[in-house]
Amino acid sequence: MRISTVTMFEQSLNSLNRQQGEFLKVGQQIASGRRVVNPSDDPLAASRAVSVGQSISSVEQFASARVSVRNSLSQGESVLNSVSDSLVRAKTLLVQASSDTLSPVDRQSVAAELRGLREGLLGQANTTDGNGRYLFGGFKDSAPPFERPNGSDTITYQGDSNVRVQRVDGFREMPVSDTGDKIFGDIFDTLQTAIEALEAEGQQVDHESLRESMRKVDASFDNVLTVRASMGARLNELDAIDTVAGNRMLSYQQTLSQLVDLDYAEAITEYSLRQVGLQAAQRAYVDVQGLSLFDYLR
Repeated sequence: MRISTVTMFEQSLNSLNRQQGEFLKVGQQIASGRRVVNPSDDPLAASRAVSVGQSISSVEQFASARVSVRNSLSQGESVLNSVSDSLVRAKTLLVQASSDTLSPVDRQSVAAELRGLREGLLGQANTTDGNGRYLFGGFKDSAPPFERPNGSDTITYQGDSNVRVQRVDGFREMPVSDTGDKIFGDIFDTLQTAIEALEAEGQQVDHESLRESMRKVDASFDNVLTVRASMGARLNELDAIDTVAGNRMLSYQQTLSQLVDLDYAEAITEYSLRQVGLQAAQRAYVDVQGLSLFDYLR
């Protein structure tokens, strides 16, 4: 086979370019900390890494959703804790008001405190979250769920019965809150009836009306406890989902690391070898530049 001067130059230059490319590739890997910098480095690993990366993004999105749901449930549970305290106080006042020893002035005082509790419960029923949405209005969360038509003492529910839900994991949608009609259903009317009975002047206390009010307050208290327990169960479920999702995320991250991350010890060794190879190729190229086949023709 004939070897020309041009052929020797081309072979030497190709070797130099190849060595330089490999040297730069390893340097780029070390700088980025990744074995697969470009898809062409390992097409199969790069393809799997894209899939795993999408799974990681999905887990992160669900984690953010759970934070939002947890905040809403925690706030709702806190509100219902206050509601429970108010109902306990209302029951205590109704028991006191049932006593025949109370004077009309005393009953007026009890009625005034019950009215204050009713106003407080109205404020709690119209609680908003950190984004300005009403917690207990269902889908109608941009306006107060409980209002007084025409400024009357009657308080009505203006929200709807649809419960807002949010996906917190791949196959789990969780109610974010509960609707006000479910939580506060016959509370405001019950307290108003008791207040009117106590504020009636010149009449004996209506024991039957107060007993009925106490019975309804007890029922409301039990209902609030049930809703609180449901919220607590959902918060516990979120903790369990977090644990599972954390393990899943760790598995994905380990898989991704195995696919694309760099073994620094191996890379540094290869970097040194590539450096030596590049230097040898550079010297060979310089030597070839000084040669000519005509030097051997004498």
